[in-house]
Amino acid sequence: MQQAMERPAIVCRMCPGMKTDVIPVEGRQALRCQRCRRTRPSCDTSPSPAPNYRTAYCAAPPEQEEDGAPQPWKPASTQRPRQRSGQGERRPAPTARRLLLLRRAAPADRRASATELDHLRGRVTVTQVEHALDCADTAATVLRGFDMETGGVYAAGVLRGEYPVWDDEPDTGRAYVRQEYAEQAHAERALLSETEAEF
Repeated sequence: MQQAMERPAIVCRMCPGMKTDVIPVEGRQALRCQRCRRTRPSCDTSPSPAPNYRTAYCAAPPEQEEDGAPQPWKPASTQRPRQRSGQGERRPAPTARRLLLLRRAAPADRRASATELDHLRGRVTVTQVEHALDCADTAATVLRGFDMETGGVYAAGVLRGEYPVWDDEPDTGRAYVRQEYAEQAHAERALLSETEAEF
């Protein structure tokens, strides 16, 4: 007997808390509310100022590459000698740490969304969905916490981490990750274009 999700993130905007079914619409997947029967794209999210999954991660590499890609901050943070004061290894620079947190939160958010859709198709269990949601929520909370602790100086999005809109819906905390990832990707593309123009 299949259990119902207790806190589904993919819910109907008109019927909060109601689950949606995955249905094909014009060759693409869409979500249809079980109560009011309204449909919306599967990449859409709860109401928030952040971009949806398709917009935020359109230029993102596959999750396996993003998770396993060599990161520029790892050698610097792991090869530093211990401090003489005996306080242990130094932490990476704030910009590198922030980038690390973002690159952990974004794949977790993408996995949570994919797992939710797989659950609606009957491919994964409720326990797997809850685990994916918990991991994504935790990674998003850590990223927002870092941005709030540092006064938002490393954040790129329009709405800062302390704005209450990020706490309004079950998955809007993760929406903050999408805002920041989209802005970071935009900034990286702009920097790459400037570099290529110089040569």
